[in-house]
This record gives sequence, structure tokens and C-alpha cells, in this order.
Amino acid sequence: MKHLTRSVCSLACVLLPFVAAAQSAAPKPAARAKAGAESLAVLEPAAKTKPAEVVKKAPAAKATTKVLTGYVLNEEGEPLAGATIISDKGEVITTNADGQFMIQSTAATPVLRASYAGYQELQLPINSLQPTTFRLDPIENYERQLKKQSKAANKAWKH
Repeated sequence: MKHLTRSVCSLACVLLPFVAAAQSAAPKPAARAKAGAESLAVLEPAAKTKPAEVVKKAPAAKATTKVLTGYVLNEEGEPLAGATIISDKGEVITTNADGQFMIQSTAATPVLRASYAGYQELQLPINSLQPTTFRLDPIENYERQLKKQSKAANKAWKH
């Protein structure tokens, strides 16, 4: 029995400082009400201040999306399938087997570039929603230039 009394006493001696500290740290109910009243007083508007002026912003203009269509043809008027169309925003598409393209743009005056291997690139501003036709002219001596570049590349590769 003596042994049991000692362990209860030692446990009480260890826990007693923690219990006392917890009780002293707990705020009193009156202090809580006072703190709440202070925070409410801070949130109430002053009687002599003017209300804030409301500044209305102009409504943002919505960007309208335009669908631009057209054809890419060679110098003889034949469609160029697989020609590249690049919008001013950087969107890239290719023409179908009939040389036709369709691209969307939100620019007020979109600018499109059409290119095809062996033909000079053409850039046009589009002012209407009517189909646009790009007629690309061939690059002079294109095959000869390719052959020259190919020989130079092979020579550089061997060395």
C-alpha cells in the first residue's frame, strides 16, 4: 500500500504544475467579452467619414472570332495540297487536298502567311470574310539550289 501511495503522490507532483499552468492560461469570460466588444468597435464605420466613391469601369470589348477561309494555288492555278498557313498569332495549319484552308482569328485585321516548298512565301492582310486566294510563285532554280545544298551537306558530313 505504501508503494501505491508513493506512485500516486509522484504522479500528482509531476502533473500538478501542468494543471496549474493550464488553468492560469485560460482567459476569463469577462476578458473574452471585452475583447469581442473591442473588435466590434473597430469594425463600425466612423460617423463623419464620406462613403467611398464608386468608379464604374467601361465594359471590356469582347474579341470576336472570325473564320477565315481560302485557297492556296500555284502559278498555274492548281491547288497546292499541304501548303502551310500561319496566322499572326502563330497558329499553323495546312491545306487539304483541294488546297483549301480554314483558320480562326480574333485580330481586327488578321495577317496570314502562305508557304510551300519550292515557292515564295506570300503574306496578306485579310480585310473581309470572303475566301482569300494565295497564288504562290515558284522560286527560280529551286531544284538547282537544293542539289547544291545537298552536295555541300554531304561534303560537310564526310569531313
